Amino acid sequence: MAQGELSGKRGKPFERVVKEVLSTLDPRSVVRQGQWVTGPDGRRELDVLIEGSVEGVRRRVLVECKDFNPNTTGPVGIRFVDALESKRRDLAADVSFICSNAGFTTDAIRKAKRVGIGLIAVLRERDHRIRFQVREEIYIRRVTVQTLTIGLQTEPAVKLDGVPFEAITFKGVSVGNWVLRRALLLIGSNPIVAGTFKATHMLRAPVEFDLLTGPLMATRVDFNLTISGGWFAQQVGLDATAGIYDWLRRRVRLVPGPGQFHIKDVDLEKGDPIDRPPDSELRVPMELRRGEMWTNLLLIKGLDAREPVPPIDEFVVPEDLEMVIKDLPPEAVTSSRA
Repeated sequence: MAQGELSGKRGKPFERVVKEVLSTLDPRSVVRQGQWVTGPDGRRELDVLIEGSVEGVRRRVLVECKDFNPNTTGPVGIRFVDALESKRRDLAADVSFICSNAGFTTDAIRKAKRVGIGLIAVLRERDHRIRFQVREEIYIRRVTVQTLTIGLQTEPAVKLDGVPFEAITFKGVSVGNWVLRRALLLIGSNPIVAGTFKATHMLRAPVEFDLLTGPLMATRVDFNLTISGGWFAQQVGLDATAGIYDWLRRRVRLVPGPGQFHIKDVDLEKGDPIDRPPDSELRVPMELRRGEMWTNLLLIKGLDAREPVPPIDEFVVPEDLEMVIKDLPPEAVTSSRA
C-alpha cells in the first residue's frame, strides 16, 4: 500500500478533530470536513474547508491535514506545500493551512513563509484521535545575579557604600525589598543574560527615607545590577485543553472560554547551551496577535523577592517605571562565557 493511501485512511479521525477545534475557534464560520468541491480538474475532496466572512467579504480557507508519524514518516516536506499552493490557486482559496503535529522540514517552512501558507498543529488533551504530541524546541534563559547595589540621590549627599539593604527604610519597610522586586522585573522584562545594568527612578518630589543614623530626603532611587548567564535549548511537548499551535510564529491560540496551555517534559536546569536564540525570541514586547499566547522560561539565581514591598512606585515619575531597555547591545543578550 502506498504511503499516501495509508496516511489518508488514518488521517480521517485527525481531520475530524481538526474540524472540531477550528469550529470552536471560529464559531461564526462554517467548517466542514471531507467537503467535495469542483475545480478546473474536476471534483476534489477537501480535508477541512472553512467558509465565512470578514468585514462583509466572503472568505474561503483550505486546511490540509497530515497525520504523520514523526518517528517513521518524519516531518511534512516541501512537496506538500507545493501541492497545496497549486490547490489554493485552482480553488480560489483566500487562505490555506497545513495541519500536522509532526512538524515541518526546513525547506517546507521556508517555502510556506514565502508563499503565505500557514503551518499549524492541533492541540486537544486526552483526545485519542491526536496520535502524536507536538514536540518543539524552546529556549530557557538562566541568569545568576552577581551584584545588586542601591543608591539614593539625597540632599545633602550621603554615601551608602556598605549600607545593607534592610538599613534603608520607607515608613518602616525595607527599601531593599522594593529594589529586589524592580531588579526581578528588569531581568524578566528584557532578554538579558550578561552585563551591568543601571535603573534610575526619579521621584516626583523629595521623599523621606530612614537610615540608622536618622532620616534623609531623596530625589532619586537607583540600583546597579550585574548578571551572568546564558541560553539553553530544550525539546519539550506542547498541549492544551483545545487550540492550535502556529509552527511559523511559535504561538498557541486557545479556543474561547476557560482553557490551559501545557509545556511538558521541561527542566529549567537542563538543555543544550547556545549563544543566543533566534531574533524572534528576543523581541520586546513579545509579538502576540489577538487570542495568541506564549511563554518565555527564565530561571534566576542569587535573587529572591522579599515582602512586604514599600509603596514607592506612586512617588516615581511614570517614565522611570518602564522596565524595557531600548537598544540592548548584542553582548547583553548573548550567553556569557565566564
